[in-house]
Amino acid sequence: FEEVKSLRDELGQTKLKLAERKLLEKAKGLLMKEHGFDEDHAYAMLRSMAMRQNKKIALLAQQVIKTATGS
Repeated sequence: FEEVKSLRDELGQTKLKLAERKLLEKAKGLLMKEHGFDEDHAYAMLRSMAMRQNKKIALLAQQVIKTATGS
């Protein structure tokens, strides 16, 4: 039972990380398209903004996407 629970927890964490990664990639793509940044610059900008605002980078990426798409 404990092994199955552990595997389910690990699967949940992996799914969360994948979802966060997708958000980050989409936000980087939007910054690259909108501002002409390269991928490294877009990531550095997101990371810097997240640190300044004391937010997780995935949450900031979600906000960038929401702002850019108007939804």
